[in-house]
Amino acid sequence: MKRRTRITKSFARSHVAFRRAIVAVHRRTYCDESDDDHESKLHAEVHVLQKRSDRMLVQLPNRLMVIAQEVRTAPVVSAHVYVQTGSIFEQEHIGAGLSHFLEHLVSGGTTSHRTEAESNAILARIGAHTNAATSLENVWYYINTTAPYTRDAIELLSDWLQNCQITQEEFDRERDVIQREFEMGQGDSGRIQWKMTQLARYHAHPARHPTIGYLNEFLAVKRDELAEFYRRMYVPNNMVFVVVGDIDKQQVVDQIEDLWKRSRPGELPQITFPVEPVREHVPPQSGHADITRPRLRLAWPGVRIAAEHDYALDLLAVIIGRGESSRLVEEVRDQQQKATSISAYNLSYPWGEGFFGIDAEVADFDLSVSSEKPDGAAGEAIHQARIAMLKSAILTVLQRVKDAGVTEEELDKAKRQETAGLVYSSQTAEQIASRLARDVLGQSDPDYSERYLEAIQHVSAADVAAAARAVLRDEVLLEVSLLPLPPGGQPTDFDRTPVDEEMNVAEESVDLDNSEIIAHIRTLDSPAGTEAVEVAPLELITLSNGLRVVLGRSTLTPAVAMQFYQLGGLLADQPGHEGVANAMATMMMRGTSSRSAREIALSLDRLGANMGTGCGLNTSYARMQCLREDLPEVAELFADVLLHPSFDEQEWHRRRPRLIAAISRAEDRWSGELQARFRESYYAEHPWSQMSLGRTSVIEQLTHEDLAAFHSKHFGAETSVLAVFGDFDRDALVEHVETLFSGLQPKPDVAFDPPATPAVTPSLRVHRTNKPLVAVHMGFGPGMTLRDENYPAMQVLARVISRFPAGWLDRALRGEGQGLVYSVGAWASAGMQPGYLGLRYNTDADALPETMVRSFDVIQRAREQRVDTDSLERARAAVLTDEFLGMQSNEDQATEAALHVLYDMGLDRGEKLLEQLRSVTADDVQRVAMQHLRMPVVTVISQSELDESLLHAELDRFMTSA
Repeated sequence: MKRRTRITKSFARSHVAFRRAIVAVHRRTYCDESDDDHESKLHAEVHVLQKRSDRMLVQLPNRLMVIAQEVRTAPVVSAHVYVQTGSIFEQEHIGAGLSHFLEHLVSGGTTSHRTEAESNAILARIGAHTNAATSLENVWYYINTTAPYTRDAIELLSDWLQNCQITQEEFDRERDVIQREFEMGQGDSGRIQWKMTQLARYHAHPARHPTIGYLNEFLAVKRDELAEFYRRMYVPNNMVFVVVGDIDKQQVVDQIEDLWKRSRPGELPQITFPVEPVREHVPPQSGHADITRPRLRLAWPGVRIAAEHDYALDLLAVIIGRGESSRLVEEVRDQQQKATSISAYNLSYPWGEGFFGIDAEVADFDLSVSSEKPDGAAGEAIHQARIAMLKSAILTVLQRVKDAGVTEEELDKAKRQETAGLVYSSQTAEQIASRLARDVLGQSDPDYSERYLEAIQHVSAADVAAAARAVLRDEVLLEVSLLPLPPGGQPTDFDRTPVDEEMNVAEESVDLDNSEIIAHIRTLDSPAGTEAVEVAPLELITLSNGLRVVLGRSTLTPAVAMQFYQLGGLLADQPGHEGVANAMATMMMRGTSSRSAREIALSLDRLGANMGTGCGLNTSYARMQCLREDLPEVAELFADVLLHPSFDEQEWHRRRPRLIAAISRAEDRWSGELQARFRESYYAEHPWSQMSLGRTSVIEQLTHEDLAAFHSKHFGAETSVLAVFGDFDRDALVEHVETLFSGLQPKPDVAFDPPATPAVTPSLRVHRTNKPLVAVHMGFGPGMTLRDENYPAMQVLARVISRFPAGWLDRALRGEGQGLVYSVGAWASAGMQPGYLGLRYNTDADALPETMVRSFDVIQRAREQRVDTDSLERARAAVLTDEFLGMQSNEDQATEAALHVLYDMGLDRGEKLLEQLRSVTADDVQRVAMQHLRMPVVTVISQSELDESLLHAELDRFMTSA
């Protein structure tokens, strides 16, 4: 669900004079004051804009807006600062990526108060999850940590945002890092298509330029230019500071007030944007990426936030392209089978018009041509022919909307889906903080999301049809297609394209100062705070057939998550026949003995409920979430899907091509391709050598009878767990669940007896890729299972090795000297069978040998040296933070509880793990490193030819020392 301002045009006009007067008064406040006078006024003039039982929103005298909201789902806090200085606000530097470049330097960089290393040390001590991001309109910085470290998180963000120094050393290093990010983007088809869309949609507006910039212009940026831009744009009256979690809201506001009391409001530049003209008959845009199937995006120039037709377009997108019962999904994907995936959406912005979009992946449908897969020009012609047919099918569906409109049933269903979506996405501290910041900056209303839901209730079916006719006009349609690479081809790259300087366009000014937002917030009613939350202790019951049920009741959100996990997943597949378990699981949603696939989809969409089935490495699962009042109906549907799937032959014929497409799509991104090649090397003939989707050859041969037989033989109560978390009536639920699941047989016909993973053999393999990058995946064995007594120590070891920004690997590859990589990380993989400790990063061919040296040195350091106290403490704090952050949403809690019980680790596994983590010593960590980081399996993907002898020499060096 998007956020947008709710003010009507007439209401906005009536308040223009009032707002401008307020803005003028605020801007005159500190013109001729001394610093002492300024500080005195700062303490005297903090204005409370909103105060309710769980939230405070205040304006500091420097016009920094501060929001503090208490949410006690878990002992965590999420602190964010949003700055209105996204890429469209780069002014004379537009297209150079200054905003994004600066984001890299401000986040954790050296300040006038502390060095980068000192910031990193604090982040490490508090176990923080920290990052930053840049969009078209905003740059935001965040720190997620546990509640006791709230003050540290606030102090760090305040220091970075006020006192960044932008040292030459950090400038040079991050310049290298971002070059790796450019290269990574060439291996990301989604980024490529988005950049193409920007160019197609915007001709005059700065939104046409990529957020990261153009490489040649980025490389020309000087340090002094960044420093000046920081001083110009990073001022308190251009920011909002949001802190959400297990906090004391008054203490948070007081601390931020104190930290920002000497920061004066800045004179923000007066920015003028061209009003983007709506162009007609724009030629189709086509590009290339390393993908298997073509992708099509149709886009129509849209409207601004809250402008006429905006809300109706939101609902239209849901009706035609969101949910299994939406028109495009039913007709184009399932009935005509011209797309393997399809969706619709409406993007509208506070700074200008966005677009209404439809995205689809083209299916391999019959064109009555040779079954061979032609290359070159012939292959491109076939792709274009399929795209044309898919486009025609989509436009036919839209034309019916324009001609006949939508039904009241469809409209009610869309409104329900939007309402439920807000509830589901408002469960974690980070989700809530992000929503508050965007609602305030974009719509001048901290409660806009709730008001939006009220507003869409007034949209009629006639409004939706009128919006479709007004906006989705054939003459303004934009077509952006992404095609598989031709032989020897390269992914589409981007340089600045010339703009028609003689094009006569209107201009409009943009005011970034918070004063107008503040003025509007003062006109709003303040809704009541949340009610007191009731949380019951976790409970484990066993039904008469042996099914274990975990109950976790909480009234925090009016929603419920229900999840069913069964031992199996890939481990239930026979080696060489991977994919049966996942195919069976996904087909359960495609009809039961009493419901068709369409009836299931209609029921879920009508209630705004989500349900999905699938499989992982160790389990098969079904997951759902619904609003609390719908639990009885959705639970009955959930049980029906699990216990009585029909495995209809016609539905399988429709589903199979989509599964095959999903298998190939998993390798469209560089990380998926790298992961697939690594698993093949590390696990050899074991089922885990494949991704959970399985093998294309297996899916091609499967029949619907095979799926039915697999379900019949493998489903049983004693190898399964049901978890229900959220707001429900405990006694009524237990009675209902006993009735619904009584038909589940106690024991499966086939016992769960997974094959042992093979012994790890050190190896190094280089695979050629069409993606223009180099990426590395290392896995060290022998691994361990989840139930291994050393599992807590392994988790600590993984965070010693990698936890941005202070992990040993992060510092070695990205934080010391030259920036050798962009994406880097390490993790401990474990399941019912032994896993591995993994490392992954992207780099370039010249830097690859050095990254291998440093990576092996980090592993050898963990083996040979006793972990220092600081590294041990930060790693333990990081694991604890991760555990607590995973205890917030109903879904996260249900997953954790279900798997702990399913793996026979006990319902109190989480509590025990926390105690075990606190007792992990440096000796434990080194012992685990010595035992388990002995056998490296290295996988490299590269477009260019490499000197593999250098890489093998590094592997040999490590093996000799190990």
